[in-house]
Amino acid sequence: MSDAETSPETEATPPQPPAAIRLTVLGGDPAFALAPLLRRGGATVAEAEPGPKQASAALLTRFHYGLASARAGRLGDVRLIAQLIEEARGIAPGAADPVFWPQPDGTLVDAARPGVDPAGLPDLASATAYRQAHLAALARLIADTETLVLPLATPALLTDPASGRVFPRPPAGIAAPDWPEARTTARDLDAGFARLRDGLQALNPGLALRLIVLPAPPGARAEARTAQALLAARAADWAQGDARVQHDPVLDALVGRLCALPAEAADHDRLAALVARLCGGAELLDLLGGATAPLAPVAEGRRPRHKDPERRAKRKARAEAKGKTAKVMCEDELLEAFSK
Repeated sequence: MSDAETSPETEATPPQPPAAIRLTVLGGDPAFALAPLLRRGGATVAEAEPGPKQASAALLTRFHYGLASARAGRLGDVRLIAQLIEEARGIAPGAADPVFWPQPDGTLVDAARPGVDPAGLPDLASATAYRQAHLAALARLIADTETLVLPLATPALLTDPASGRVFPRPPAGIAAPDWPEARTTARDLDAGFARLRDGLQALNPGLALRLIVLPAPPGARAEARTAQALLAARAADWAQGDARVQHDPVLDALVGRLCALPAEAADHDRLAALVARLCGGAELLDLLGGATAPLAPVAEGRRPRHKDPERRAKRKARAEAKGKTAKVMCEDELLEAFSK
């Protein structure tokens, strides 16, 4: 293309190459780990707590190494993440007074991440030091992050009646108090996200936040699907209210499809690369070459209407409020275009 045919004002910014995509992922466990998929897609994913080099891959996975940028467990709920960030900042009770659940064998399990160290810690001193090292690594990680990817879901949480703090439901085989399950309403989620946003901004004012709402698991009950739909609706509103917060339902659908694909599937790596680029901030239309659907022709014999400017402005505002949902297209078409 000649210089006469393009200009800085009209030329589209080329999509960011996968090698330049640097991401931080907070939340992941052996049942769902987005970070390895993003690495497979070509992104560089930060890792604040790398595992010992001599350990086997199976052992590393069991202890949550490499499944996210920090060994914080699956997380998913904005209230749980907000609480974790406040502890990393040292302003929450859990920073100075962490909760550990005693086990029958005398070990202690970190209540904030009961699945991360299934073997438990031998005594209170080592468990406390281990927790503080995790929080310090997390604070450094967030401070150095450009784009934070948060896989969101609606896990069952327990509420400590004494403090009001929330904790993940422990996996089978771990003894825990008989605490009530935390409720999940739109008000609860909004308050949790407000705390989360304030905590992240305090650690890193320039941080860009990418929200991914995970689909309800196959065979989920109606209540779980309703909770997931509520979370998706709230995430869309959070993104509308903050320029540094992004949420795209198309990306949600692509991540859901990627997680369901076997690693050996023909489309797996192409889809992983597409998800990595979208998490890195690329626009769908840029990845598809900027192609847009042609305008539908006016029916013959029908005169175009002169639209009221005020009505047109209102319609435009509604369309813009929908954001990127207007870009939704068939996933197969996305893969087809991306592979060209």
